[in-house]
Order: sequence, then structure tokens, then C-alpha cells
Amino acid sequence: MERERLGSRLGFILLSAGCAIGIGNVWKFPYVAGQNGGAIFIGIYLLFLVLLGIPVLCMEFSLGRASQKSCARLYETLTPQKKAGAGTAKSPSPATICS
Repeated sequence: MERERLGSRLGFILLSAGCAIGIGNVWKFPYVAGQNGGAIFIGIYLLFLVLLGIPVLCMEFSLGRASQKSCARLYETLTPQKKAGAGTAKSPSPATICS
């Protein structure tokens, strides 16, 4: 199986910047909230992140394993085909996780 590659140097730069900004926000937000009296909020946020995130993560892993496809293609594999233009509503979780 051939590995995927980025199409351009600009794509790599934008991807690297997005990762750096995202990781910076993950580290900075709890620190700033804790410094400004938001430690209780952080505790509740982490509790709900664990309570809601672990079941969604397990669901995503099981769907990916069952379909043997990428997260963008797994719902096409597991759901029956609808008529064109019917507009099927899908879970927001895969869109959030994959993009």
C-alpha cells in the first residue's frame, strides 16, 4: 500500500501551522482559565470530555473496523443508498473528528 503525500509545499505549511495553533490552544486554554478562577469549569469540562468522548471514540473505532474504510467513506459502506437529492442526515461526530 502506497503512503499518501501532501500535494504541495503550501499544504505542508498550512497543515503544520494548523497543528501548532491547535496544540497551543489545548495547552493555553486550561492555563488561562485556571489563572482567572475557572478551575471548576476545567474540571467539569474534563469530566464531560471523558464521559462523552470515550463512547464516541469507541463507536468510531468499531465503525472503522467494521467497514474497513476511511472515516469519510465508512458511512457510504454501512448505510443503504438513498435517492439522489433526498438529503440524508449523518452524525456530526465523524465530520468533526475527521476534519
